[in-house]
Amino acid sequence: MLDESVKSYLSTAKGLPFFYAVGDSEYKSTLDELKQVGVSVIRISEFCKKPDKFPNLDDLVDSFRTADVDYKSNKYVLVGLGEFLALRGESVALNILRDLKGKTLGTARVILLLRFVGTQVKAIAEEDIRIKSRVYVSSKSGENISIVNVKIDQGVGLVKEDGIQSLLRSLEEGKTGKLFVKTNLQLNESMLSIESIEDSYSAIKVLSQGFNLLKSFGEEEQWRRFLGDLRKYNYSLSKFFENYGFYSDSEMDFIEKAFGYEYKNWLYFIYLKLNVDKLSNPYLRYVIERVDNFKDLKTQTLNAIISVKHTEKNFKVLYIARKKLVRQVPEADIAVFIQHNEIYPDESIYKLTDNTLLERQTIIRWVSEHGIVKEIEHIYPALFLYLQKYSFVCGKNSDKLTEYFERYKKQKIANRVEDGFEEYATECSSLYAGLDTRANALMKLGDKKATYLYWIDALGVEYLSYIQERAKQKGLSIQIEIARSILPTITGINRGFFDEWSGDKYKEPRLDDIKHHDVGGFDYRKCKLPIHLANELDVIEDALNRAATELAFHNYKKFIIASDHGASRLAVLGQHAEKYETDTKGEYSGRCCKYFDEYDPQKSVAENDYVILKDYGRYKGSREANVEVHGGCTLEETVIPIIALSLKNQTEVQIVVLTPDELTIDRKNGVTVSVYISYVELPKSVRMEINGKPYSAVQTDKTHFKFILGDIKRSGDYEASIFDGSNLIGRVKLHFKGAAGSTKSDFDDLF
Repeated sequence: MLDESVKSYLSTAKGLPFFYAVGDSEYKSTLDELKQVGVSVIRISEFCKKPDKFPNLDDLVDSFRTADVDYKSNKYVLVGLGEFLALRGESVALNILRDLKGKTLGTARVILLLRFVGTQVKAIAEEDIRIKSRVYVSSKSGENISIVNVKIDQGVGLVKEDGIQSLLRSLEEGKTGKLFVKTNLQLNESMLSIESIEDSYSAIKVLSQGFNLLKSFGEEEQWRRFLGDLRKYNYSLSKFFENYGFYSDSEMDFIEKAFGYEYKNWLYFIYLKLNVDKLSNPYLRYVIERVDNFKDLKTQTLNAIISVKHTEKNFKVLYIARKKLVRQVPEADIAVFIQHNEIYPDESIYKLTDNTLLERQTIIRWVSEHGIVKEIEHIYPALFLYLQKYSFVCGKNSDKLTEYFERYKKQKIANRVEDGFEEYATECSSLYAGLDTRANALMKLGDKKATYLYWIDALGVEYLSYIQERAKQKGLSIQIEIARSILPTITGINRGFFDEWSGDKYKEPRLDDIKHHDVGGFDYRKCKLPIHLANELDVIEDALNRAATELAFHNYKKFIIASDHGASRLAVLGQHAEKYETDTKGEYSGRCCKYFDEYDPQKSVAENDYVILKDYGRYKGSREANVEVHGGCTLEETVIPIIALSLKNQTEVQIVVLTPDELTIDRKNGVTVSVYISYVELPKSVRMEINGKPYSAVQTDKTHFKFILGDIKRSGDYEASIFDGSNLIGRVKLHFKGAAGSTKSDFDDLF
């Protein structure tokens, strides 16, 4: 509805302009109403002499004065003036408005329909009360407009016509929101919001909602290409990135998307920066928050963890997330990370993972030089399992073998022979004679039909703790028999079991190659640390995976892993130089030689026309060993495992400790633990192990077993492992109370 004051103005010819200031919401309706009462529209844009020149106001005034029309029809509404003044700035607007208030326009009655300068119109009205009747300022002065000056070539399709004139036309039509112009005129004082697109980056910032990145994150060529691609998706970031397959949870192909210097890799970096708050991987979020240069993304992804101390509260979360993120990183890149990680030696172990062989070897190198840390269980689980005590169950010498190989493994990883251990090894060497032969051990495994034989050359018993736990984790049932090799411990006279096997079979040579063949890639002269252990565990893991696959497909009912002999690391560490004279030439790095009469029975044993050393010496005449050696008579060379794997009974085994709150230690007899086990395959072979020591079970009925722990005399918390034969079927926590403490507790309960 037109204001009465403007109606009055239109009915009276005064030759002076009327200032009619309205808001965005009223502009179009007001203009329509003026047209309906016979007012002609004049556009200020028509007075721009060139497309990119401001309108000439003198020409405008002259046009009104010289209008050759009759008195009654000489009524006009001027549109675009308020927008033009707002673009020029407050000072210019006030000056022009002041000039126009007294400007005579001949016989014309001109309504200045103004947007965006209501405040200035009020100001001039307050300065001169004589014009009050020619002023109307609406209370609805809201503004919903912003101007974008596109200065780059072709306006990236945003501007149809260059110049300020085109913008004024759009404003005269009452358009609101974001309007685009391509002008060289200065609009620095504009009262309207002015953004400038001077390059591709600024265009993206203006056009794409939610884009808030720094220009330094990319180069002009990258921003230019990005802008062109975004245009295809109407500048929608979400639609564009969705088309590229970028998601905040896409960790599986993170390396492929992020590691590289191509355009697509840069785009992924931009996506991550834009969506950092949505990233589900906390380590990736940690990295992206800190990296400001696309070219640093790979380096920071690998190395950012280095600066986080392992004692910091968030370290474990970041470590686990990083391990998942960099799982597929090539070893060449990991090598660079390892080098940087060595800056802080005391911290470096905590940043390594078991993702790559190079890291696994580096972990072993560090442990050999600095010792075991408790976190190794999570850093390198395979090494942790290898170092666990394995309790032998093979007759009267079981405890001695358990102690021996626990000490052996610790020395292998520590890379040194303890004082007195060589003499101890010599004394223990005869224990092999009390073990079953390989043939007898194979017979104990039952029917060989539908059985696959997998021979791992040079597999000793030192790996049994690892094999036993990994078999459990893979859902396999395991039966382990401990046997002895034929002396000397060389393949030539210990491979009969394989040659005579009539069923399916395979020989795995890599373990033996690693230990002492050039093909294994290890040279003791170049690296004296036991990093080859990482490769050894990988070979065994491959064998267990093969077993799990064959059994899962029901290709075989049983999968047997057997060995010809073991090998000694300590024989290489303890006596790398030749030690003994011999009438015959030393063989197998001097661990044995052909029989001669004057051999020393204290240091060696004669068998099968050979003289075999019991200590860590060498007979002369043979080349030095590589990283491990066999042919001698130490237990690590002579004692071998025969391992039968099969699919585990799918029945879930339930283990319940009976009366767990009543486990009280008797100072004379220790403590007795009664346990319910829902299912066992070998009732007579059920045992409990605490701290590596086995305790046999007494079966009281089909599902109940009693364990007498006669040597446990101290109260406290214990973790016990329950075995069904060689199978680890579960673990339980036990709390043993002292008799005195129990009595006191009962007394206290009375009150």
